[in-house]
Amino acid sequence: MNRRSQMKRMTALCALLTLFIGLIGLRLADLQLVNGAAYRQQAERTIVRTYSQPAARGEILDRYGRPLISNSLGFSISFDYFTWDEETQNETILRLCDIAEEAGLEYYDSLPVSAAAPFSYTFSSMEDEEAKKMRAFFEKKREDWKIKIQRPQSPSQKEWRKEKDPMQQSLNGVILAANAGSPKAIVRTLEGTSASQLMNLLREQYKIGDGYTSAQARRIAGVRYEMEQQEFSSWNNLYTFASQADVDTVALIKERSSLLPGVTITVENVRQYDTVYGAHVLGRVGKIWKEEYEELKGEGYGMNAVLGKDGLEKAYESYLRGKDGKRSVETNSAGDILAEREVEPAQPGANMVLTLDLDLQAAAEESLARNIEEIRRRNQGRRSGGWDAEGGAAVVIEVDTGGILACASYPAYNLSTFSADFQTLMDDPLKPMFNRAVSGAYPPGSTFKPVTALAALESGVVTTQTRIRDAGPYMFYASSGYTPACWIWNDRRGSHGNINISEALKYSCNYYFYEASRLMGIDTLNHYAKQLGLGQKTGVEIPGEVSGTLAGPESREARGGDPWMPGETLQAAIGQSEQQFTPIQMANYMATILNGGTHYQPHLLKQAVSYDYGEIVEDYQPVVLDQIDISPETIDAIKEGMRGVVTDDGTAASIFRNYPIAIGGKTGSAQTTGDRSRSAHGVFISFAPYDDPQIAVFVLVEHGGSGGNVAPIVRDIYDAYFGKQTDPSPVTPENQLIA
Repeated sequence: MNRRSQMKRMTALCALLTLFIGLIGLRLADLQLVNGAAYRQQAERTIVRTYSQPAARGEILDRYGRPLISNSLGFSISFDYFTWDEETQNETILRLCDIAEEAGLEYYDSLPVSAAAPFSYTFSSMEDEEAKKMRAFFEKKREDWKIKIQRPQSPSQKEWRKEKDPMQQSLNGVILAANAGSPKAIVRTLEGTSASQLMNLLREQYKIGDGYTSAQARRIAGVRYEMEQQEFSSWNNLYTFASQADVDTVALIKERSSLLPGVTITVENVRQYDTVYGAHVLGRVGKIWKEEYEELKGEGYGMNAVLGKDGLEKAYESYLRGKDGKRSVETNSAGDILAEREVEPAQPGANMVLTLDLDLQAAAEESLARNIEEIRRRNQGRRSGGWDAEGGAAVVIEVDTGGILACASYPAYNLSTFSADFQTLMDDPLKPMFNRAVSGAYPPGSTFKPVTALAALESGVVTTQTRIRDAGPYMFYASSGYTPACWIWNDRRGSHGNINISEALKYSCNYYFYEASRLMGIDTLNHYAKQLGLGQKTGVEIPGEVSGTLAGPESREARGGDPWMPGETLQAAIGQSEQQFTPIQMANYMATILNGGTHYQPHLLKQAVSYDYGEIVEDYQPVVLDQIDISPETIDAIKEGMRGVVTDDGTAASIFRNYPIAIGGKTGSAQTTGDRSRSAHGVFISFAPYDDPQIAVFVLVEHGGSGGNVAPIVRDIYDAYFGKQTDPSPVTPENQLIA
């Protein structure tokens, strides 16, 4: 190649380079000079979004203003839909799960499948709440995921039409279970490999690849399932992954924010439990379920709302919840926050002041636990002594108002650790989450005898002077082969002799009450029992109350049983037969007799006050359910008989003979139906002080053997109550409004 050709090429290259540089210059001039202002405005464009600002829940305090449940500041970890990366969401979720588990933080995951393979379902029946939620979820996903469901010809059959696709088989199994009539068939269908197949289906639908282990896939699927339950979307733009995160966990998430796109931290009010007592009464809060949201969205609830799930948290949700506010967040196009302001301030909920006395509640719970354990230990191997004692309950009610001072159930649980303890609580055969005080119905045994005494005296079939001779076996129905006898005859062929009604109560003479009940009949007995509220829900605020059963022709007919026979009235009169009442009904019936016949609705609310304690929102007024005419002579006769029980040679004299406060009481050994090898329930009903009754107390120990075994619990309650009367704890200054 000659020199001339080289020069031509060099010239061409220089020309091209000059042209290229010129084009770049022109483009820069266009960007910066011609259209610079427009491009600058586009780069600085801001986006304003509005988010809900949850209101703080009201606090719950005892009658003296001591906090039972309050609030503390905490952090929640959420997903923001507008910055959420769907392409990498599985990786983000898994990283966040790892952080949460490392910190011991529980995150929301309601998928009812075990955490590790081989997978199995965590519910035992489709009646369980989580099973119902899963059923509704898959019914909806049949449409969303475009999966054809092959239904069986009969919902009870064990096999359904087979599909080649195992995912299809799994979903068929879920739907079969949803429609099966037998709980056993449901369990059989959903156990074992069905849950594993379901996990395969979820892996496919959520695009959880083979690179994830089965345990990792389960964690991702659990969160994705929960996100879909909460309908995470552009209109529900925040999904709460976990609540109550600590500062260290928040700091760790902030450090790894580049690996966690769309994850945001928000400040929240967290429920703080200031006592370990009263769990069954106080209740707990939790994230709203989709079914609850559908019912409550018209009342301003969001998909991430927290609401009361049981106890007073649920009963007084309308007072406690407050009104959520709104905040606006301004970001640039890159998602950086430029400004944040409050659009509408949140209005905190009202504080609830209860009739509950924390000291008395603590004394009742501690004494139940201590004495039930002692009954087991002391009488191990002795059926008649109550060696198989299990749970128990104690209720203390103000005689003149119906206010509940204590409502204890054993075994109990700790609200602070409820989530962590949940599976243990579920597996416990003693059912710690079961509120025996309002949801347990038990035969009252001899603690029902004051009701029979009231009915006999007020109906006129006996007077306070009427004496009936205990002749051993009661022979009125001997022609039919029915000859019940008093306990003293059965134990040692003894007799209580010729006694009046007060003495019959003192010695718990069955023979006397057999005769009195025969003379008045079941209709008269039940007339007074109904007026005292037995066999009916009391209306107490705690959810889950049951009505129990008032034995007689009415309840027998309602159940479709055999006709009521006159001889059965004898057993009903001494608290046996089909009598089943709740501890709260029993305490309240005693209060009704003692106050002269005013049947109050038991209640736990004393006052509702504004969040700053500056205004009374509601000052509770006692509700009268019924008014019974009871003569002073009848009340005195019942009190006298119950006084004899705890003095002299009464059945509880060994515990109360030298007690400094005069009380009245009635012990009972309530025979249980079914397994006769088990001990009777131990029950004790009482009141104090004797001359001017202030409180009525009922205590029950399941299979406790006798009322005498229960008496120490009653004494502990009176110790706490009368100690409180002489040395009440001071009210904190911030609660001076409380009367």
